[in-house]
Amino acid sequence: MSDLNPPTRPRRARTTIAQRVLASLVAGAEEISATGKRTENVLREALRGRWIAPGEDFSRLQIARLERMIARLVDRLQKGDLEAIARALKIVDRLDRYHGFTKGKRFAEQYGEEERARLLKKINDIAARLQPENRAE
Repeated sequence: MSDLNPPTRPRRARTTIAQRVLASLVAGAEEISATGKRTENVLREALRGRWIAPGEDFSRLQIARLERMIARLVDRLQKGDLEAIARALKIVDRLDRYHGFTKGKRFAEQYGEEERARLLKKINDIAARLQPENRAE
């Protein structure tokens, strides 16, 4: 076919059986025209070909989306719009969750028993020197 004789009707995009079955199920279809085993195989193949973002990539994507949302609210926040403030608080809460701030984390102990004992000895030595009977005035 050359440019001089363009097609009279546009070409229809071809969809595979797997795409149609998956689209039907996503749309809520209860019955599919293919047999149960055939449908299962078609779906398994269609789902195998789909890319699913790893958790870390998904979190980064969500964080970027939330940051864009809160950036759009800045003008309304500065004007004191209560609805915008409520939305911003929800977004900040969600950002905290994606960054992992809502999970209780134990900090590594900086001091062991030896360090605690030394510190307690220093405090007791200072307290003893401050006692009036130990002062030489």
